[in-house]
Amino acid sequence: MRIKRNVFIFLVLTILSCNASAQDDDFGLWLEAFANKKYSSSEFSLYSEFYTYNNNRSIDRISIGLEGDRDVFSFMKAGVGYLLMNKNKTEDYELRHRFYANVKFKWEVFNLRFSLRERYQLTRYPGHNLESPEYLNYWRNKMKISYEIPSCKVKPVIGVETFILTNKQVSDRLDEIRYSLSALYPLTDSTDIELYGLVAQMHDLNQYIIGVSYQIKL
Repeated sequence: MRIKRNVFIFLVLTILSCNASAQDDDFGLWLEAFANKKYSSSEFSLYSEFYTYNNNRSIDRISIGLEGDRDVFSFMKAGVGYLLMNKNKTEDYELRHRFYANVKFKWEVFNLRFSLRERYQLTRYPGHNLESPEYLNYWRNKMKISYEIPSCKVKPVIGVETFILTNKQVSDRLDEIRYSLSALYPLTDSTDIELYGLVAQMHDLNQYIIGVSYQIKL
């Protein structure tokens, strides 16, 4: 229990120590659903996302995606994915296409479960000239730590994710940092639900998110 308490305190202190220079605060709701199917050493996921913003008064985006991963070693996976997004852009919606490649690592230390995901993604969007689309390329680094509590189904998870912009000329390429705290609960042998809180710190905005993620193994 001391490990769980110390991990929680560390996350809270990290969030509180974030740079307080952001000009605005916002609140949103994120809903996610995943359907996963494993074939031998490969796994495929079909997933959907529904995000709100503007203090939960506007839809930010609705997305559907497909991802495939393959075991490289017992502790490592590699994969690719595609996400189609209907993105709210100043009260007008635009289709965005995202392509990405992942490398995922996992390891265990006693009751602690560590996971690291390295992702490079390219997002194509219309931009100002619809005939000359623009691109946003990011390197995303995501670390998660979960704790297996003996005789308890609920699994606490903390996470940190960074977004580094790679294809734009900007003074600070670290575009966003996300901190999360969640509770994962198995509904059945094949379904899980995760409730999480997330703080996304950007250059001019702090966004506070309440999210629900549902996963089913087919």
